[in-house]
This record gives sequence, structure tokens and C-alpha cells, in this order.
Amino acid sequence: MQMRNKSWAILVTAAVVLGGVGWWLATSRDRATEADFTPRPLLPGLMAKVNDVASLEISTPKALFRIERGADAEHWTMPSRNDYPVRADLVRKNVLGIAGLETVEPRTDKPEHYDRLQVSDPEKYQPADDASKSDPGPILVRLVDPDAKSIAAVIVGKTKSYPVGGKPGQVHVRKPEEARAWLAQGILELPADPVQWLVKDLIKIDRARVASVTVTHPDGSVLRITRGPGKTDGSSVDFVPADLPKGMKVASAYDVNAVAGALAYLAFDDVAKDSEHDFAKATVTEIVTLDGVKAVVKTIPAEDGKKGWITITASHDAALAKPDAGNKDLLAPEEAGKQVNAATRRMAGWAYLVPESAVRDLTRKLADLIEPEKKDDKKG
Repeated sequence: MQMRNKSWAILVTAAVVLGGVGWWLATSRDRATEADFTPRPLLPGLMAKVNDVASLEISTPKALFRIERGADAEHWTMPSRNDYPVRADLVRKNVLGIAGLETVEPRTDKPEHYDRLQVSDPEKYQPADDASKSDPGPILVRLVDPDAKSIAAVIVGKTKSYPVGGKPGQVHVRKPEEARAWLAQGILELPADPVQWLVKDLIKIDRARVASVTVTHPDGSVLRITRGPGKTDGSSVDFVPADLPKGMKVASAYDVNAVAGALAYLAFDDVAKDSEHDFAKATVTEIVTLDGVKAVVKTIPAEDGKKGWITITASHDAALAKPDAGNKDLLAPEEAGKQVNAATRRMAGWAYLVPESAVRDLTRKLADLIEPEKKDDKKG
């Protein structure tokens, strides 16, 4: 079984034209540094086999996971996350980056020194000092073909310098079957956290597009916020509670605005099938935009009591739209429909673990956002 995806073929052809395994390095290598050593491929011949890579097996001191290729090289999934989509660009970058690694200088061949360079076998690794405890430690990557045979493997350890402006960085590496560690150069972006490999796009709704938000809690309490009056200086509109009790005022405009912007930069910490969680008693947050998009978020507490699991559904209804020629952030009806369709394809059937800050903004109550007026406020 051999895959000849066009996008990969172009990259491999370019590699040959520009001079082999380290093709993207050749044009940016510092000439002064080049005089000090002659870089050599860490994994000779691997570039010619990158199209045969069907999966990546990745082992770290904290995780063991696999990334598998779909029908073509543009679709990759993670079995341990129910085959959730993986960033194809990140897979491509690292497969080519591993194939392009070049040795700079030999390092230790003594196992008792591996931990300092973070090139130990991941299951045996012990941080050499307190500073190393925050590092990801050794990351063993094995490239596997469609027949489940290993094509190549490398342990990527402590970083000496990061790639900048297209120039390669330097990192300590070791082939797991060899004693010698090396300082190598190349361009890698190798997350140790499996979630960082996943496609992170959900649905992005900037606060400037929002018309109203309704938060309905399991106890029946409801928070409604709407856009406040426009500002003559052209700055962003503040949102206000629709049912502000007499004698009360907004405690923090920032907190109210954060409810409206809850889907502006939403990220997640993990993913699962929505059927794995019970959303029957969820807090329901409905965000309606001026361009006719309605997003409905259901939120339940996570096991730690701080983070939360959410589901998101979205629809587009032109009847909900309130055109505003002065609001350049609004989407045209066709674009709003496309955003909803793309988001639905990504999110349907999934639940996302979101951080405490997102849970707070999605589950606010009116009492969280208001405080009693003071005498001075009334005079003003």
C-alpha cells in the first residue's frame, strides 16, 4: 500500500531539487557555523520514505499515543481520542522535520548522562534538576508504514535553540537503538501533549457580532444580556443585563462583556464523544449574532469541579439578522452560513473539556454581574 498524495509529493520533489534531506536548511544555514562542522543526516534515506508513513507512535514520560493517516495525507486522526481529527500541517512539519535532522556534534554515549540531555527512554527518564521538571522531557517518535513496520525512530530531547525565521534550531537527539546522543539541527514543532496535535478550531464568534446572550441554569434562573448603546468615539459597545433590578448597577462591564465574547477565543483541554457525558441538567447558553448565527452551548461541571464539559451546536437564520453597515465585523449571509456548516461538521457528536475561565463566562448568573448602587452613583 503506497500513498502518493500531491501535497507531499511536491514537498519531497522540492527536497530533491534543493539538495536532499536538509533542503529547507540549505538556504538558511549560517555560513560561519557551516565552517565549523559538516552536518550529516541523522536518518539517511528517510526523506525518500516520507510518503510511506501511515502512523506516528509517540511516547513521552507522561503519555503514549498514536496518530494515524486517513485515506490521504490531509486527514489524520488520534485513536485514543475516538479518532478526533489531527492537524495535518503539524504531522507534515514533523515528519519532514525528523527526516531533515542533521547531526552537528556528538554527545554522550553513556546512559547515566542521558537524563541531563533528556534523551533517555521516556519510561526511564528522571529530571536531572528542578529546572528540567517543567520541560516535556524525552519524546520518542516512531514513524510506521502501512504494514505496521517501523520506518525510523528518534528520541528528541533537550532543546538548545529554537527555529527562528526559517533557520533551523538545535536539539539533542538519540536513536533508540544506539548509545550515542547527538546535537542535531532541524525544524521541529513536537508537542508532548496529545491534545496539542488536535484540530482546535471550534466556532469563533467575536463580541462585536453578538446581539444578545441568554444563559439558562438548571434551577430555572435566567441571565439575559444585550448590546448597550453605541459610542460616539467608535469604541466597542458594552453589553448590559436586560433585567437590571432597581437600585442595582453593573459591577464590572468587563465581566458582562466576557459573557458576550465567550466564543471569541474558546480553546479546549480535551475532547470526548458527547454520549460519554450526561447533559440533561446542563446550563444552556444561547448566543445570537447580528448576522443571524445562533450558537447554543451546553455546559456541565467536570470531575475536578473547576473545568467543564461543553457541547456546541450552531445554526444560521437570516430572519435573525440585524444588518448594520457600520459594523465591519459582521459576516455576509453566505459567509455566516458557511461558518455554521463548517463548525457543525467539526463539532457534531463531540464534547469538549474547557478551562475554568470559559466555564465562568458561559455560566454566569445575574447576581454575579451586579451590585447595589451607591448614593454617589444616583447623583451622577
